[in-house]
Amino acid sequence: MLFLRIEKILILKGRYYSMNALDNLLANALSTMIEAKLGKITVNKIEKRLKERYNIEIIDAIRDFQKMDATLREFFGPGADEIEKDFLTDFISLDKTKKENSWLTIENQKLASFILESFGDPDKKRILEASLSQPNVILGILENCNMPKSSGYRVIKELIDDGLLTEEGFSTTRDGKKVNKYTSIFENIKIDIQGPEQKIIVKVQINEKFIRESFLIKLMGG
Repeated sequence: MLFLRIEKILILKGRYYSMNALDNLLANALSTMIEAKLGKITVNKIEKRLKERYNIEIIDAIRDFQKMDATLREFFGPGADEIEKDFLTDFISLDKTKKENSWLTIENQKLASFILESFGDPDKKRILEASLSQPNVILGILENCNMPKSSGYRVIKELIDDGLLTEEGFSTTRDGKKVNKYTSIFENIKIDIQGPEQKIIVKVQINEKFIRESFLIKLMGG
């Protein structure tokens, strides 16, 4: 019963995050950057308006960026376009020059460190690597990783919450029930640490589906 209850929670979260998988990954670090660029007083006013209009926090508005966009336009009018592009210019850069799936360079050190830490966690790394090539149901992922269900479900839930793992299709059981499959949003990843300041350079190859669905990438003109 515990595993079935967790599975239902993950399915519900998967349906939400599959719509905004990449945006969800970017949301936490981007919220910190927005405060640094706009200042605490302005951000407090934006947060108050988001509460009044949508009853959501700023982090939720970033995950559903249309709401953030609408609120910024209340405060800044047409100038919101330049503000949003300014956020993203120092945050990520997109390389679509190659024929294969797009590569994102993570400029933001907080997000780069987060991705590095996630792949530095042995259990998370195993699950993400097992989910790179093709989607799989949760039990299949855990079996491929030879991980116990109790800890494996917890790690998978964390990866879904963080936006690193997302729903991708489903499988039908013998009794006709649909069970969600999950996949890493990354097709490939390159991590490098450069210079005496130990700057983390993270480049991730993203499935085109997640690029197309990302409102934040659209803001960049991607």
